[in-house]
Amino acid sequence: MKKFVSILTVVLLFSSALFLNGCDSNNKTQSVKSTDKTTDKAQTSASKKGSVSELKSYLLEPVKGENPLYGTWKIKGVDVVSFIFRNDNLAQMVMGTEADFASLSVDDKNKTLSVSFVLGLNGDYSYKLSKDKKELTLTSKDKKIKLIKQKDYNLIPKAPKKPEIDSKILGWWKSEDKQIYFFSDNGIMYSNNISMETCYSYNAKNGKINAIYNYGGDVKISLDYSCKKGNLIINGTKFKQF
Repeated sequence: MKKFVSILTVVLLFSSALFLNGCDSNNKTQSVKSTDKTTDKAQTSASKKGSVSELKSYLLEPVKGENPLYGTWKIKGVDVVSFIFRNDNLAQMVMGTEADFASLSVDDKNKTLSVSFVLGLNGDYSYKLSKDKKELTLTSKDKKIKLIKQKDYNLIPKAPKKPEIDSKILGWWKSEDKQIYFFSDNGIMYSNNISMETCYSYNAKNGKINAIYNYGGDVKISLDYSCKKGNLIINGTKFKQF
């Protein structure tokens, strides 16, 4: 219920911001329909130690590069949601400690950008960067959107005090369908199910993982787990360490 309310809030904020940013009926770029296509996140080298510094490096790797488009942006007038343009043909819409994926295509020569989010940014745009590279204007057939450059977004929440940790589950785990889990030694958990990635604070004890993430408000989840023959079983799905 909390997540539904948060999504509704985002819809209203986007509608308001896009109205204030105005429309440009003279732009000839065609808008496109949203898709539910999902793609894999680029893999980085991962160890089995479970240090939260590994997770930080993993999350920041896709925004590195000389292209000034890479990094975190916010639509002017919408503070609750951030957008991340990445170097691996993906974009992300971030709220709290959860980030949804979308496909991204950038043509630097013709100054065009295509992105497939359901909300806010969806379609084909021409783009223009300010001289200082801190403001981005996206123009489509029916709207103009201004975004402001931000510091790199930090999905990782504050670690819990004295968390209950099961050393057997620390590190990186991947399923056959490429879902990923990571468990740190200080109570931070990460999941990537191809369509979104989420960071949590967590406790693990007696076959139960209790975790909290933020999506406009705190959301609690509970997972069953067990360790069998070197594999981690989470809610019936087998994960192998990598």
